[in-house]
Amino acid sequence: MSLRRAIDDAYWAMLAAAHLPGEQYTEPIGDPGYFGPGSAIWYVHGDVSGVLGGVSGLLLGTLNEPVTHGTNQHSDYLQDPIKRLGFTSSFVMGVTYGSTPVADKLTGTIRAMHQRVHGTMPDGRPYSATSSDDIIWTGVTQAYSAARAHVRYHPNPLGGRDLDRYFADYAVISEKLGATGVPKSRADIADYFAMMRPRLTVSEETQQAVRFLRGAYGGDKATQWSSMALSRVATDLLPGFAKNLLGLKPRSPLTPAVARATGILLTRTLRYGVHWRNVEQAHARVGAAYVPPSAL
Repeated sequence: MSLRRAIDDAYWAMLAAAHLPGEQYTEPIGDPGYFGPGSAIWYVHGDVSGVLGGVSGLLLGTLNEPVTHGTNQHSDYLQDPIKRLGFTSSFVMGVTYGSTPVADKLTGTIRAMHQRVHGTMPDGRPYSATSSDDIIWTGVTQAYSAARAHVRYHPNPLGGRDLDRYFADYAVISEKLGATGVPKSRADIADYFAMMRPRLTVSEETQQAVRFLRGAYGGDKATQWSSMALSRVATDLLPGFAKNLLGLKPRSPLTPAVARATGILLTRTLRYGVHWRNVEQAHARVGAAYVPPSAL
């Protein structure tokens, strides 16, 4: 087996371990979906740097205790993280690149799942996956983290108002899940985090989720090493306030440099080996050319 094939197989074995029903990228012909090939979200999500941002977004998301508690109570991700990662990837990629009926089906599936996620924390605070506030938190932490990874590791990243276009695109996903008043620009997100920071707390449950997300998982040494490296790069992407709250401030001035060198190595390796079939299929569906980011 060639090195490229080995990288491709390993990557998709992790990210495509599970799919939501209805995920596909080829039909109906000509339907651009929610966004289309000229959108910022197609550009950002069409690169492996998004994986680093996705993990960083999960770490950042743990700081909202009701959301973390609800996830722990209604998910088996601690028992089967690969399956959870597959479902998450299936949703984000399917809604980004799928046709309109596909994206509608996927958002409908998630909304139905969210109906079952509600309850009360031990301290009496309620949580609900259908709450606009909780949907916004999940969407913003993912979009913000994906954008940070994109700017740092994409060979030709978006900037300025094009990043605002990306946040506006991602806001559509949160709105389709039932949220209102979603931040849609860099300024909106800065204001949102300034408003949220006094509400963010760290409990033992939060620390447990962080330890899990930063641990090694996978059935072989190569996957375990890769997951550990990925988590360190994802940690480096966190904003300073999150590192402070989680106790993840670098102990050495060399730590960020090592993490960023690792991030460059990971993204270049994955760009060299990974074949983006779903992104290619989406472009072909609407008759648009797809040029993958350079592996160099």
